[in-house]
Amino acid sequence: MIYRVLTRKTPYKPKSRSGRPRVTDIRSDRQIQRMASSQKMSVREITGASRLQISNNTVHRRIIESGYMIHAKMARRLPLSKLHISKRLQWARNHMSYGDKWMVILFSDGRKWNLDGPTEI
Repeated sequence: MIYRVLTRKTPYKPKSRSGRPRVTDIRSDRQIQRMASSQKMSVREITGASRLQISNNTVHRRIIESGYMIHAKMARRLPLSKLHISKRLQWARNHMSYGDKWMVILFSDGRKWNLDGPTEI
């Protein structure tokens, strides 16, 4: 059996990309990644701090392209004030002695409960 080595006459070149060209270059990509990793800045804050006219989606894509940062949403709820904490603690202390009374209390999140079966609409 004879084997033949196939060679290409032209070296391999990737296809040129179609669509809109990138707004950011390698240097600005690194700057965005550095701002995201070194400081706790949101995507909007990074967009505002950059000197380029880029969208929030572009900043988000550049952060994802870096490959070593994990996206995590920031907590949206406000921390409890000292007044709220003390009122919750007082309520809990007042209701500690309920004992078996807690078995007959139904906690609901606002949904409609039908204990007789499904409702016909």
